[in-house]
Amino acid sequence: MTRVFITGVTGFLGRYMADRVLQRPDVDGIDVLVRARDVDHARERLLKSMRFAVSEARAAEVVERMSPVLGDLRQERFGLDEDAWNSLAERTDCILHAAANVRFDQRIEDARGENVFGTQQAAALGLEAQRRGGLSRFDWVGTAFVAGLRRDVVREEDLEHTAGWKNPYEQSKYEAEQWLRSEASALPLTVFRPSIVVGETATGATTNFGMMYWPIRLYSKGWWRTIVGSAQTPVDIVPVDFVANAIECLSRADQAVGVTYHLTAGTEGAVTIERLAALVQEFFGGGRIRFMDPAFFMKWVRPVVDLFIWGPKRRVLQEGGTFFIPYFSGNPLFDNTHAAAALAAHGIAVPRVQDYFSTLLTFVRDTDFGKNPPP
Repeated sequence: MTRVFITGVTGFLGRYMADRVLQRPDVDGIDVLVRARDVDHARERLLKSMRFAVSEARAAEVVERMSPVLGDLRQERFGLDEDAWNSLAERTDCILHAAANVRFDQRIEDARGENVFGTQQAAALGLEAQRRGGLSRFDWVGTAFVAGLRRDVVREEDLEHTAGWKNPYEQSKYEAEQWLRSEASALPLTVFRPSIVVGETATGATTNFGMMYWPIRLYSKGWWRTIVGSAQTPVDIVPVDFVANAIECLSRADQAVGVTYHLTAGTEGAVTIERLAALVQEFFGGGRIRFMDPAFFMKWVRPVVDLFIWGPKRRVLQEGGTFFIPYFSGNPLFDNTHAAAALAAHGIAVPRVQDYFSTLLTFVRDTDFGKNPPP
């Protein structure tokens, strides 16, 4: 039987991955890293997280098969004492490191503290497990946006560039992947790079209302119908269930290692902001959506927002204005040739945006962007 160590289970993507890994017949249980006061608090946090992804009964069943490891990505060896660290390494067959600080509004030092240093601690565990003869896989969840400010087609084997990044999150994930490849090359490493992860295909359910949800919220409430960016900017979004299914499939014991997979819509599946805007306008039935040059907005419009708009409208405009506008101004396209071929052998394909986008919009409308429970 296989024992898997997973990080990030209390996060948006991690909870879906944990559920799927536990459905494998060869997995008898998983160790999960959790920041908590004690085991009871850890189970409380895990149960709360899993309820967002599965039914109440399934959540209880899944958490029962989890062994919480009380630790912190930001501490050496996760803050574990020597006995706990050695015991974890002894029983670990596979590592799935998905935990990350995904905030855009953080200092680079803070981003590195979790995304780079945390990756280094996971790698240290992997190397110790490998030394003991037990490690068969080290699967690492990065982001397609390690491509940063590139505007061309990014291939799955690409990493190094000098284009720069939109925010500290992208930079820290780039640095973490770079470190893994140069300093931990002995690990049986596979890298998964999702693009923008959105809600479930069938229900639209999400707990993450950043990125593309920001302009949708503004428009749906009638606060703002101008997108600050270029109409032809490509946007690559993928549903969380597709990403979780893909990672579970391609991280099985019989799958290749030493590969990088773009879990993305791909060069053919990405859509323009103009197309997404049309779908939003059609769904909510509001006025025509306009586009504004980002430089003009930041120089002339943003100061007016800061001076004359107050309350929730001002807060939402300010939060997104700084951190999300770069993604509406220009993006690369992510080639997913290797991932698509590997997944096709298992009957998994990335869904088309137009087939599930209205479901995403229905969920945010019915829950008021997560403020209310789903009907």
